[in-house]
Amino acid sequence: MSFLRTAALLALSFAGPIAAQQVYFGNLHSHTSYSDGSGKPAEAYQFARNNAKVDFLMISEHNHSQAEDGASTDRRDGILIAKDHSLYTGPARTSLIPAARKSSLNGKFLGLYGQEFSSISKGNHVNVFDVDTVIDVPNGDFAGLVSWMTQHHDSLGQPPILQFNHPELFDNKATEYGADDFASPSEWIQKIGAFARLIEIVAGPAMTKVPAEVPKDAEDEFLRYLNLGFRVAPTADQDNHYKTWGNASPARTGVIADELTKPAILGALRNRHVYATEDSNLRLVFKVQNRLMGDVIAPTLTAGQELDISVSIHDDDEPQAHYEIDVLSDSAPGGATARVIDTVSVDGNTTAPVRIEDVTFTGKGQYLFFRVRQIGEDRVDRAWTSPVWFDDAEVSPVVPPVDTVAIASRLSRTYHTSPDCVDAQRIKPTNRIEGDEARRGRLPHEGCPRRQQ
Repeated sequence: MSFLRTAALLALSFAGPIAAQQVYFGNLHSHTSYSDGSGKPAEAYQFARNNAKVDFLMISEHNHSQAEDGASTDRRDGILIAKDHSLYTGPARTSLIPAARKSSLNGKFLGLYGQEFSSISKGNHVNVFDVDTVIDVPNGDFAGLVSWMTQHHDSLGQPPILQFNHPELFDNKATEYGADDFASPSEWIQKIGAFARLIEIVAGPAMTKVPAEVPKDAEDEFLRYLNLGFRVAPTADQDNHYKTWGNASPARTGVIADELTKPAILGALRNRHVYATEDSNLRLVFKVQNRLMGDVIAPTLTAGQELDISVSIHDDDEPQAHYEIDVLSDSAPGGATARVIDTVSVDGNTTAPVRIEDVTFTGKGQYLFFRVRQIGEDRVDRAWTSPVWFDDAEVSPVVPPVDTVAIASRLSRTYHTSPDCVDAQRIKPTNRIEGDEARRGRLPHEGCPRRQQ
C-alpha cells in the first residue's frame, strides 16, 4: 500500500551543483554516416555541445556491415566502420576516436565513443563503451562478445561498459541479448551482467529530423531486467540517426560525478551513478545509507530497520514544480517485480536534502529505486533512478593485463608500444612515463614503431 506524505520546502533558485555532487546531462547513443546515421563525428560533437548544449555525447557506430542495409540514401555515404576500421580508429582527425578526443575539453564537454554491437534480428543491440578497436565478433554472437571484451580494455585500462539498448524493440525473450548463446540463463546473467551497467528506459526518437516529444518508456523492461538479477541503471538516450545529436527530445541521461572528465564520467557510469529523465535539466541526487543510487551496499542492517534515505532536487527553469516520488522496492530478484511501497511529495527546489522516512530494510537481496514525477504548469515529466542493492559486492570481469610495452610523454595523448619508435625516442626524460600510467587515458600510436626514414 502506498502512503502519501507531503514535505513543503522553500524554493531557492541557484545555478550550482546540489548535494556536493555535480550532475551532468547527455546522450549515450547516437550515430553518424560512419554507420547508418548522418553527418560526421566532428559535426556531431560540435552540434551536441553548441546547439543541444549537453555535457557529453557518445557516438556509438554499428560494428557490422548490416547497418548499411537499414540506412536510407540520405543518411549514408557508403563507408562504414565495419568496412573501413580507420574511420573509427584514425589516424585521420575526421575519424571517430580522434574527433572525440579533439572535441573534449575537461569541465566543458566530453566526446565519448563506442560501438553498437549486433542487430535487432540477432538478439537486439548493445553499446560497448570506449574500446579502441572495431569489434570483429560475428553479428549476434554474444558469448563471443563476452570473450572479446574480456581481452580488450577501455582507454582507461578497465573492462568495457555495456549498455542494453532499446529493450522494448525485441520480443523474443529466449534470444534477447544472447540469452541463447550460453549454457543456462544463470550463466547468461552472470557473464553478460559482469559488463552490463546500463539499460535504456528511453530510446529515441531515432528517426526524427527535428526536436520531438519523448517516446514511450520501457519501464516494464527495466523492472524485468532488475528482477532477472541484472544490476543496471536506467538511461534516456536518443539513438540519433539524423542531425539531432542531443536535442531529438528533452530526454537526457543524468550522470552524478565529481567533474566533467573522461575518468570521472566513465567511473560514474561503471558505478551506475546514473538516472534517466524526461526533463532536460532536472537534477536529482538520491542517497540511501549515505550512498549514491547505483551502489551495492553490504547488508549489515537488521530486517525492519528504517533506511536513511535523502533526496535533493533542483530545476533551474522550474523552481516551483511539484514532485511526486514513488519508492519502488523488491525483497530480491525473482518472483514479482519491484512495486511501489510509498509515495512522498516535495514542492520546489530543495535547499537541503529531504529525508524520506518509514522505508525499511527487508533483508539481503533487497533493491530499491525511485520514480519521480515532476508536475509543472503544463506538463508532467518523469525520471527513474538507478537502484541500490543490499547484497554482496559484485564481481567485476577480469581483463588480462596488457603485455606490450607502453611509453608516452605525459604531455601527449598517445602511447608507443616499442622503444624503437623514433617518436618514443625523442620524448624528454622529464616527460617520459611508462607502463599502466602511459596507457591510462591514451590511445596507441598508429603504426608503432615508426622508424627513421
